Amino acid sequence: MEARRDLFLLNCDTYNDYLDTFITENDIRFVRNIGQVRRFVTLGYRSTGDIYTPQQFKDRQALAREVLWPQKRSWILYSQFKLSKDPFLRALAAREKPNAQKIISTIIFLQTQTKPGFQVSSYIDYSDRLRQSNLELSNCDNWRGIFRGKVMLKPRRTDLSFYDEHNSNSSYTDSDNYVVVNDVKHGLMFMHKGDHKMICVDTSHKEYKENCIRTVVFSKVYGYTALYDHVVRKKS
Repeated sequence: MEARRDLFLLNCDTYNDYLDTFITENDIRFVRNIGQVRRFVTLGYRSTGDIYTPQQFKDRQALAREVLWPQKRSWILYSQFKLSKDPFLRALAAREKPNAQKIISTIIFLQTQTKPGFQVSSYIDYSDRLRQSNLELSNCDNWRGIFRGKVMLKPRRTDLSFYDEHNSNSSYTDSDNYVVVNDVKHGLMFMHKGDHKMICVDTSHKEYKENCIRTVVFSKVYGYTALYDHVVRKKS
């Protein structure tokens, strides 16, 4: 899991402690100003990966704490409160509980349009978005509002795959459930971390076709969407 990589955050009492893990003695010797060195870290000069913001640090620390000391909590099923008649939201509602129970793992393809008319799309790890809301992490989705039809579900740059037509910008981010794979032959794929099965966006490839069921759902609100349902293989 991605959260396991962040277990070291539990040794950091503050955000500055986290930044200090990227600093060496040579950095202090040459710059001689710990505040300036920390600013260099936040700008990405001391790491090849992304540096967490203060809020991301708190969120990832909370996830790491959940990995080591899971709290007994009831998973909230947001669709049980009030559900819109929108066919896309009803399709998500039907998949909410089996995703929560890790019986299936659903990837959502969603495409929206900005006010200037540019397309923004992403492939969303559904259960990961639900879990973030259950843990009440910052910037999590308002699933009650989404299922009621009062709030729109939108693509995010932190989704498995994100594309912004305005600047032709695309990004790929692994989730706690999937590793993103860009294959020359098969195109965009996602490997489930639990059973290592490959989910291929182009379901015409026969060798991966059995790994998921692709369902296209049309909604007057969301347009054409696609749901990739993967039945999670349990370890014997």
